[in-house]
Formats: sequence, C-alpha cells, structure tokens
Amino acid sequence: MGEFPAAEAAEIKISFAGAEAVAAFEALALDRDAARHRVIHFWDRPERSAGDGVALPLLDQGIILRMRRDNEELETKRDADMTVKLRPCPALPTSWRESREGDDWEFRIEEDRTGPAFEVMLSASLEAEGKFGSAIEAEDGSPDRMLIEPQLELLGLLELSDTGGPGEDRLDDLTALGPVHAAKWKDEWDGLPGIVAIEEWTTDQDLRFLEVSVRTAVADAAEVQERLGRALRERDISPPAFGETKTRAVMTALARTVRP
Repeated sequence: MGEFPAAEAAEIKISFAGAEAVAAFEALALDRDAARHRVIHFWDRPERSAGDGVALPLLDQGIILRMRRDNEELETKRDADMTVKLRPCPALPTSWRESREGDDWEFRIEEDRTGPAFEVMLSASLEAEGKFGSAIEAEDGSPDRMLIEPQLELLGLLELSDTGGPGEDRLDDLTALGPVHAAKWKDEWDGLPGIVAIEEWTTDQDLRFLEVSVRTAVADAAEVQERLGRALRERDISPPAFGETKTRAVMTALARTVRP
C-alpha cells in the first residue's frame, strides 16, 4: 500500500492574468529579447458540455502532461522536454517517495503554493529531456513518442477511472492542447533565496499570464511567501486578490477551441 511522500522543497508562485499581467510586465521592465522562448503543449481528453462548458478528465484527476520545446522560429537552442506532473500527488509506493534522477530525467517532490491563498498542494513531477524533432511531431498527435519508461511506470501506478486512465495502451486518444507561447526570465532579488523565475504565457486566443516564482526549503516557505509579496509591492506591483493556476485556465481555453 502506498503512502504520501514528503516534499523536499516548496515553490512559491504569484500569478497575474489579463490586464494585471500586462501591468506587472511593464512594472518589471522585462525585455523579451532577453527571455528564453519556448512553445508548450498539454494533452487531455476534452469533453464538451452544455453552453461553453468543457471538462478535462486528466487534469481533474490531478494529471498534467506537458511538453516544452524551444521556439524554432528564433535563434535559440533546439531543446525539448516532457513532464508528467501529479498535482495533488497521491499516495505512492516506497520507490517513488523520494526525489531521484536518471539519465536525462529528474523526479521531484515538492509543495506548490500559489498566491494569494498559498494553499499547500503536494506535487510530484518527472521531467525528461526529449528530441526536438520528436516534439514537433508530437504536437499534432499523441505524446507517446516523448514519454519515457519511468514516466509510463509512474502513470501506471495511478488508480484511475475507466474514462480517465492514461495507460500506455490509451495514449492515442489524447488531444494536444496548444500552442502556448512562453517567455522566461531569471533574476535575483534582494531578500529572496536563489533565483526568481518570471514566466509569461500567451495564447492565440489572447490569453495572457505572468507568474513570479521562487523555490525554497519547506521550513522557510511561509516566510518566503511574505517576502515575495513584499518584493512585488516594492516594485509597484500589487499581488492579485484572487488566483487561478495558469495551467487550468490555459488548458480550459485551449480545449474550447477543439472541434468535436
């Protein structure tokens, strides 16, 4: 029987959407030429309901399949990676209760804390490097060419419903959701540990998000939350009164564009 793993670090996030994302971008005086630009795709099985409603069965069960690749239209690297993320993380067997790594992949267990509520969400993610060419091909179909054996093993541990399980033999019926255009900057701010990551997401549907995040030890997370909010206010940025994970908001919007 599995048990819940213990997080080894915490990622503190504050996200801005729409006009607030534009204002935060301008206040931080970000230079897009200095960012790393990547294209992101997700996979799920969108289910349309009455009106404009849409369900995302995998995401609703806490499963995120995300692929990132460098923007081929820019003079950048030609790297790609595939991530399987479980959020919230379920109980796991002993071999999956600690962070570890292998050739070209890393498994990490940490707390996600998204403002303004900063509710603690245990997450587990396995990120694997992939081939740029395979990433391009996967964007119009199944992610199976990007998933590696440890990721398939991790997915195979989950007790999923008949309609939601992404077992190895059922990857072909997933729908690619994208593209999301991402730009990322890294900076150092006084009073905050390590690197401050700033990432902007935009879509062809005119969605815009900006997220500021920092990683820290679990024991310091509550204090770092306060420091991050204070650092933003010092830069004339007011943290939002309400928050929604950019992943869910973007995936939902992209799913609405999928033809039945």
